[in-house]
Amino acid sequence: MPDSLEELFDTRAAYQRAVDNVLSVAKEEICVFDTDLRNLEFDARARADTIAAFLAGGRDRSLRIVLHELDHVNRNSPRLMGLLKRYGHCFSIRQTPESLRNLADAFVLADGVSGVIRFHADHFRGKLLLEQSVAVHDWQQRFEGLWMEAIPGISATHLGL
Repeated sequence: MPDSLEELFDTRAAYQRAVDNVLSVAKEEICVFDTDLRNLEFDARARADTIAAFLAGGRDRSLRIVLHELDHVNRNSPRLMGLLKRYGHCFSIRQTPESLRNLADAFVLADGVSGVIRFHADHFRGKLLLEQSVAVHDWQQRFEGLWMEAIPGISATHLGL
């Protein structure tokens, strides 16, 4: 694969390959904005192992996720919840406020230079960007804005009596 790449995709399989490519090149930070993580399949064994290896790779690594809906992760993502519990110091999940839940795109960014962009969360049409810092810049800025607006979402610990 070339060092720098921009490639369009329009199938679920191509989207999954693009996500794997971006996760594999991440060295410091992964930022995710998605409806509920269902289509990203972060709880699949191979993908959860990739995320675990990323998080274990250094103290300076971080994974930040902003979601519209948290139910899927809470109910159907035991591997991801285990990673959140183990790496809570560098892994956070937040939820968009009600006023932003109409946003329909989705993206995964790595280190501010690579990303997978889906133009609409209901479709597998989008683009893969590898080592495209100029193209990824606006998406990274968008993520930072969403992160600031988002509210704390899922905690790895449960408080109770």
